[in-house]
Amino acid sequence: MNSDKGFFDTPEFRELIQKYEQMKAENICSYFDISELADITSYYISNDRMSDAQEAYETALRLHRSSPEVSKIKARIEFASGQPANALQTIENSASSEDIDMQLLKAEIFLSLKEYKAARWTARNILKKCEITDEAAYDALEMLLDCGFAQEVLELVSDGLQSNPGNKNLLEVLAEALIEMQRTEKAIEIYNRLLDENPYSTFYWEQLGHIYYMIERYGKALECFDYELTIESNIEYARMMQGYCYYRLGNYSQSLEIFKGLSSAYPDSIMPLFYTALSHSHMGNTDRAIEDYTRILGIGKKKAHHGIESAMALINTAIIYGEKGEHSASAECMEYAMRYCIDTSESKQLILKGKSPFYELRDKENMTFRDMNTTEIKEWNIHEILYIFGNSLIEADKPALALHPLYEARATSPDTSDIDASIAYILHIHNGDAIEKESMIKSAIEGRSNKLFELFGIEYDSNADVSHFLRLIDNR
Repeated sequence: MNSDKGFFDTPEFRELIQKYEQMKAENICSYFDISELADITSYYISNDRMSDAQEAYETALRLHRSSPEVSKIKARIEFASGQPANALQTIENSASSEDIDMQLLKAEIFLSLKEYKAARWTARNILKKCEITDEAAYDALEMLLDCGFAQEVLELVSDGLQSNPGNKNLLEVLAEALIEMQRTEKAIEIYNRLLDENPYSTFYWEQLGHIYYMIERYGKALECFDYELTIESNIEYARMMQGYCYYRLGNYSQSLEIFKGLSSAYPDSIMPLFYTALSHSHMGNTDRAIEDYTRILGIGKKKAHHGIESAMALINTAIIYGEKGEHSASAECMEYAMRYCIDTSESKQLILKGKSPFYELRDKENMTFRDMNTTEIKEWNIHEILYIFGNSLIEADKPALALHPLYEARATSPDTSDIDASIAYILHIHNGDAIEKESMIKSAIEGRSNKLFELFGIEYDSNADVSHFLRLIDNR
């Protein structure tokens, strides 16, 4: 079963799928080889046409019931339909369960279930059965990389390159392993070497561009994506990455042009719409930005899911309203935003704050190494995330907006002393409730919060009491 999307664009496959769909349209019976039906099924799966994939499987079952390939098709459909347990059972029950293609699918299923040890064992078993230069070995090495075993892949590929020094597949996997380990200079060297041999490879330009993006060399990244689009002008991924590069380079008019185009092509896609709104925000088109952020909320409502996308849209809207002096609307947006900051795997994006006053939505394509190192350094709790977010708003001179995340953080934190210090500071500079301010200062002092003294610009004193501290800040 061929799952390479490039294969689906070949004249041979286009002719095959046309013949098959003509057979269905005319309701006639034609003969197709099992390998052809496997490719047709794979095509439908890759385009999320699961009912068509099921029909192709039933045709394969009717024409080739005894073929072991039928079980492979069935397992692939079950996996793509969100039934990994059923797919594993189909593989185990198949006479061809030890077939390399079946084992690759098994490893892929284990990976999707985050059963990394089982996926690793299966991938290593595949490598024992084939040569390191085989296509199956290449796929197994990719599985090991996806499981997080970059050092292991590096060693296996380095050994393979000893006897096959010019093998492109091995060099590609070596570069990917180096990227995973953030050894980018060597990875850049490999892709430049591969481009010397094949300067019209859009894949190599794309990989090189993404490395430069991750190390925050946005000008070099942009150059790579420009080359890629010069070779093939309709690659939307490269176009999107151009948009991210222009945004990070501060060329908001160019990023706006790109993301508006992508958003028009994919109206229900959040990322291009979010960066259209961000570009408008930076260019002072605040009404247009608010319209776009509101559309993001509408998409969330339509999907019955308000996650970090909705939260960040509301946060940026709150910032815009705050800068306009519309403080009531600003506070309301921030209050709603906090309701969507529940999933820590998504909400930890709030600890990533750049120079911009606005918060940027991240996905795996526009994350830098700095972003990844920050978000993956530890397991984050929601109260930690909201505390950091609140303090970043204080540092950005938006203390009134910081109260909402800080109170949310306080509700679940086992130690509220630093949070209380930040709340006390905001209440003080905004002439908030004096009794509550005193209570927060008392909590911070009793919890030995150095953050309290840092915020108020006072030298730390372990013997300070509330009344003494209040006298110090009132006399400043």
